Amino acid sequence: MFYPENISVGLEQPEVSGMVTGKFVLEVVEDAERDRRLTVTVELAQGVPPAEETARAVGEAILGQLLRLNSEFAAYVPADRQPPFIRLRETGDPDYFPPGSKHRYTRG
Repeated sequence: MFYPENISVGLEQPEVSGMVTGKFVLEVVEDAERDRRLTVTVELAQGVPPAEETARAVGEAILGQLLRLNSEFAAYVPADRQPPFIRLRETGDPDYFPPGSKHRYTRG
């Protein structure tokens, strides 16, 4: 139901594109109540520090594009669970974006 190209379009929006590299990892994370939520780990552009305002802007940009481009997401994911949880990582984060390795968009 989540397509990497929908997330990419969100990260290309003018309000966030200068803050991120465009690399991200999608995960569906289950909480203690067994509710699932889309989690997107995003690589920040060089020199951009992680900040709550940045995470909020990235989340809003991604959600806007998901709702616009993905009718299944808009119709079947309850509105209170639609906003993605955003994790920000610095450029080259060894756990998510190690330099010199092929990028993966999803993680199980």
